[in-house]
Amino acid sequence: MAAAMKAQKTGLLELRVTVDRWIRVLATLTEDTLTVNPGEGVEESAKTNPTSAGAINGDPPNLSSSPVPETITNVKRTVRVTKQDVGGLGISIKGGKENKMPILISKIFKGLAADQTEALYVGDAILSVNGYDLREATHDEAVQALKKTGKEVILEVKYIKEMSAFFKSSGSPGAALPWDSPPSTPQRGTELSPAEVKEPRSIPLKMCQVTRKQCPPDTENRYFEVISSNRKNSVFLRAKDPAMAQSWYNAIQAGAANLLPRVKEEMKTMQPGMEVKHLGWITEQVTQGPEKPVLAALTDRDLLLYPSLPESKGSLSSPTKSHPLIATRLVHSGPGKSSPLLDSDLSFGLRSGTKQGVETHVFRVDSAKELSTWTHLLVEGCHNAAELIKEVTTACSWNGKECTLGVHIDEGFTLFTEEMGVRKSVLLQQPFERLRMSSDDGVRMMFLDFGGPEAEIQLDLHCCPKTIVFIIHSFLSAKVKRLGLLA
Repeated sequence: MAAAMKAQKTGLLELRVTVDRWIRVLATLTEDTLTVNPGEGVEESAKTNPTSAGAINGDPPNLSSSPVPETITNVKRTVRVTKQDVGGLGISIKGGKENKMPILISKIFKGLAADQTEALYVGDAILSVNGYDLREATHDEAVQALKKTGKEVILEVKYIKEMSAFFKSSGSPGAALPWDSPPSTPQRGTELSPAEVKEPRSIPLKMCQVTRKQCPPDTENRYFEVISSNRKNSVFLRAKDPAMAQSWYNAIQAGAANLLPRVKEEMKTMQPGMEVKHLGWITEQVTQGPEKPVLAALTDRDLLLYPSLPESKGSLSSPTKSHPLIATRLVHSGPGKSSPLLDSDLSFGLRSGTKQGVETHVFRVDSAKELSTWTHLLVEGCHNAAELIKEVTTACSWNGKECTLGVHIDEGFTLFTEEMGVRKSVLLQQPFERLRMSSDDGVRMMFLDFGGPEAEIQLDLHCCPKTIVFIIHSFLSAKVKRLGLLA
């Protein structure tokens, strides 16, 4: 019988079991597993005090604190609001589809329009405005819908008692909570049954995701979440102070990192010849809908994205997205434009040349170290892929003649005809050093200017030229790197 795995770290934490209910657990971290155990007597902490929303919130003097009648909970209501010339509706909203939350009233300002109705409350979900459905709206869409209303506004609302807990103060009167996003606990409800509450819960460290960036309002910086590699199980935890939360976060990250070589070997066994250079969770920022955590695998040729850790040869060979490194370039790395000083907005952007045009993808990471790692490896990977592949060819037309364009990292550009897969005759050949300028129309034409008697040549690639344009850029960049001109 194998010996029990030695605990590397133990301590008391709190496990979230509903939106506003936590239980104390004993957390144990071994070399390959995080286990939280409520023990025999489940001790409940931080349970909501059933008082008025205003009293819970510790609202400052300029905010309304009307008591919420118990009879309105989860009941649809229609409220007519007459806008004032100054102050508009007199509310603030939070949530939205991207946060996996309804549009919620987070503040009601005293004396303004919403407060004067005496029928709206902090914690009300706005279902529609003047008949426009907001149940699937993003935060920005809801803001625009509310701004576009006239003087008379009809709001359909429903008070959700559990949601009002998100707007509690952190203990100091008048302290307002920021709104990041709700917990990202995937593929299961947040509420646990009594039996589940008493049972130990374990998350294997192998390729788990541990994050502090997808947590609900956390003014004290004490939350973190651990999600299994298959995205089916998670634990949402709270430490007693920021230092303890960071200590657990670092320890779990280190444990998962120690298992990375094993994961890479398993992937190589499933698909011989696959050399994974780097593997990790990143969050794709999409233009519509919520952010999307993806498992990114960087090989010698591609950046592969998976929804969860591939556990079979079939799933490993079927990523949700594949970005060939030779046709991909890094265009941004650093803080986001909205908050240039915040780690929470650290991201990198990629542009890929495809037959459909240029695709842009932005990915967020949790730390400056991760950003540095991905940035370095992606740039290096692009150069290495160019050196590895060396040459690409594509069908084209030149001066009305069907031919093939070959682009070689050392030999440059060649236009030639083929017969039975063998090069028959060379129509034009130019080294990279002669290329003065390249451009394209974004549809099917590419223009290469080598100077001299040929001047600019026009090539019809029969499809969007962006893939070959990006590849030419990668070859040029790799050649510059050879000269030692890139850090």
